[in-house]
Amino acid sequence: MTADTTTWAEVRALFACSRELAYLNTATFGPGPEPVLREVRDAIDGWANGTGNWRVWEERSEDARRGFARLIGAPAESIALLPTVSAAAAQVGAGLASPRGGRSRIVVGHNEFRSNLYPWLALEARGFEVEAVAFRDGALRVEDVIAAMDERTALVAVSTVQSSNGYRIELGALVAACRANGAQLYLDGTQSIGALRLDLDGVDYLAVSGYKWLLAPRGTSFLYVAPERLGDLLPAAPGWKTPTDPYQEYYGPPYDVAPRASGLDYSLAWPSWVGAAAGLEFLLEVGLDAIEGRNLQLAALFREGLAGCGLKPLFAPEHSSQIIGLPLPDARAAEEALQARGVVAAVRHGYLRASFHFFNDETDVERALEALRSI
Repeated sequence: MTADTTTWAEVRALFACSRELAYLNTATFGPGPEPVLREVRDAIDGWANGTGNWRVWEERSEDARRGFARLIGAPAESIALLPTVSAAAAQVGAGLASPRGGRSRIVVGHNEFRSNLYPWLALEARGFEVEAVAFRDGALRVEDVIAAMDERTALVAVSTVQSSNGYRIELGALVAACRANGAQLYLDGTQSIGALRLDLDGVDYLAVSGYKWLLAPRGTSFLYVAPERLGDLLPAAPGWKTPTDPYQEYYGPPYDVAPRASGLDYSLAWPSWVGAAAGLEFLLEVGLDAIEGRNLQLAALFREGLAGCGLKPLFAPEHSSQIIGLPLPDARAAEEALQARGVVAAVRHGYLRASFHFFNDETDVERALEALRSI
């Protein structure tokens, strides 16, 4: 399978969910394609019968590190392997200098998904002031984030795409404002990386959970640390993976921290990371440019169809993504009605949420629209 020769029908055939369902819920969790499931099953079989090789599984985790680095256009030395994005945010928070040094404020969205909110609110116990910027009409407006910044701002934390409704923030102006104020920029890319492209210029930290758009099992997350920030972070949870060569010796001192992002790694849930490596290889084979184009094409087709149903998404196309949030009088009833017709969507923060990944096709779009017309 290559980006030049793969057809979308061939991709779709590798996802068992597509045989019976219109699965429009990757924003909740991405279904496993057959290449990923095969590797995970092999790892579990090896675990079950005692023939598995943990060093092979560890090497597959390094493949995942390299694959994620390729996906975002970064050096592998800048990627840490962590279990959750909450752990990534906590790791970055632990590296912030004492607020007594003058940089005492953290700016974050009030209605961010809590994995990108609670780790920052927890820093209030260390003396930081957290400015939670209000959302307007479901969106964290970049101008409101910039207005909340000043010379005391240590870090700004935002999601590239909002989990609840698909709002896509404009990063160019935010990057410029962070540079002008001397603030660090942390992005939660969980709802975009693997589905959309991202320019890392001016980004200090990027955290991504693997089990959505990267098609990995749960328990896999990545933290990109800009090369100039690596010296700012010491491991928040040091362990046997911390040293420069963790496989040379497992017992006793000295305390050694690898001079790269791998020094921040947690111990790995091996079958999950085997799956993460396979998922990233699958995405890279298809090609992110092609995947982004396909995702946005399907989302645009859905938007157009909604107009024929007398429905309107929350945001204009320039702020939209592969996730569409739909305000409805009773979103939960709509979700249940779609489910009864074999369409899997979700309700988040009061919106009906449909999300499109490259294994979806036009029949999924029409099936969802037909279900909406019926209600």
